[in-house]
Amino acid sequence: MSALAVLGGAPAVPDGVDESRWPIVEDRDVQAVTDTLLSGNLSWLNDTRVPELERKWAAYVGAEHCIAVNSGTAALHAAVAAAGVGPGDEVLVPALSFLASATCVLHHQGVPVFVDVDPETFTIDPSLLEEKLTDRTKAIIAVHLHGLPADMDPIISFAREHDLVVIEDAAQAHAATYRCRRTGSLGDLAAFSVMAGKNLATAGEGGLLTTSSADLRNRADAVKMFGETIGSNGERDYNAHTMGWNYRLSGIVAAFTSTQIDRLDSYTAQVQEGARTLAKALADVPGVTPPHVPDDRTHVYHHFRVLFDGSVAGLPNGVFRQAVQDALLAEGIGVMSYQNRPLPGQTLFQQKAGYGQGCPWTCGKTSRDQCYRQEDYPATLEVIRSSLVVGKRLCMASLRDPDSVERYRDAFTKVLSNIDELRAYASTIDYVEPWQRESRLW
Repeated sequence: MSALAVLGGAPAVPDGVDESRWPIVEDRDVQAVTDTLLSGNLSWLNDTRVPELERKWAAYVGAEHCIAVNSGTAALHAAVAAAGVGPGDEVLVPALSFLASATCVLHHQGVPVFVDVDPETFTIDPSLLEEKLTDRTKAIIAVHLHGLPADMDPIISFAREHDLVVIEDAAQAHAATYRCRRTGSLGDLAAFSVMAGKNLATAGEGGLLTTSSADLRNRADAVKMFGETIGSNGERDYNAHTMGWNYRLSGIVAAFTSTQIDRLDSYTAQVQEGARTLAKALADVPGVTPPHVPDDRTHVYHHFRVLFDGSVAGLPNGVFRQAVQDALLAEGIGVMSYQNRPLPGQTLFQQKAGYGQGCPWTCGKTSRDQCYRQEDYPATLEVIRSSLVVGKRLCMASLRDPDSVERYRDAFTKVLSNIDELRAYASTIDYVEPWQRESRLW
C-alpha cells in the first residue's frame, strides 16, 4: 500500500488544522464595541474612538501621525496622493505583491513601474531600482511582503539621492521591525490593512496611514474627507481643496481594532515561536526551504512561504511544487499559492484598459510606452513557480498553536520523505505554469 495519501495511503493529519478562530474575540473587545454603540457617538462629528485609535497606533509604530481609513487600499491611495503622484508620474512597485500595491498608483492617475524581487526575501530588490528610474519617477512603494520588512536602508538612500517619496506597504507587517524600528516609521508614509484576516485584525475592514510629516498627514487627510481641510475641532467649511473621497472609518471598527492592539505583541510572539519551531523542523527536510529572515529584521509571518527544490526528485521545480501541494492537501493540511502571476502579468496591466480608454497610459502625460512583460521578472516567476504558502487563510494565526505546528511538520516530513512515491505521482501531472492557466470567465 502506498504511504502517501495522494496515492491511496492514510492521511497524516486526518482532522486537518483548525484555521477558523481568527480574530480572537474577548470580552474586552465586545465591551469596547458595546460601549461605543451605547455612547451615541456614532458619527465622525462626535466620534472619540477613531482619534483614540489614531493616537494609539502612531505611538505604537513610532510615528508622529496616524489617519484611520476604511481599508488598507484607501490608506495606500491616500499615501500615493499625499506623495504628490499625479497623471503620468511613475511609481516603482515590486512585481510580487497583492494588486492594491499597484492599483493605488492608478487611482491617482500615476503609472506603476514594476521591479523584480529578491529571490530569498521576496521583497523589492534595491539593486534594481536604478535601471527603472526616469525623470518621471515620483515614489517607491516598498512592500513588506508576508510580514518581512523590505531592505529599507538602501531603498531610502536611493530615494533621498533622487528626491523620491518612500511609501511602506505594511498591510501584512504589523509589529515587524527593521534594525530595531517598527514598520510604519521607516519611510515617508506607510499604509496598513486591519481587515479581519490580518495579524492586527478588526471586525470587517479598516486601514491605518502613518507618517511623521504634518504636511503629508494633512494631504492624506484631505483625500480621506472629500478634499476638505478639517479643523482640529472637526469644523468644516465645505470647500474641497483637492480631489477627495469618503474613506472615513467607523468608530465601532476603531473600538475593536484598538483593543486588538493591546494583544498584538503577545499574538506576534506566539506566531513567531511557532514559525521558528516549524522552520527548524523543515530545515532538516530535503527539498524544502523555510522563510529566510535576515539578521537585521523580524518576520511576523502573515504568510509562511516555503520554497521547493525539485532536484531532490530529479524534477523541475514547478512540477515538484505541484506534486508536493497535491500531496500535502491529501495529507490533510492546507497549503496554497499566493499570487499566481507577477503583478504586471495580470490582465489589467496586459490590456492596460485602466480607468477608461487606456488611461493613465494613454492620457498624454506619460514619458514612455510602458510594456509589461512577465519574462522581465525572472525572480518573481521563480518564486511563484517554486513556492507555497502554508495554511489556507489570510493570516497564519494557526502557528500560535503548538499542535497545529506539529501537524504541519508531520505532513511535510511524511511527503518529502517519500520521494520515490512523490516522483511517481508527479509523472501523472499535466503541469502548467501558474501564470499560464486559463483565466476564470464571467
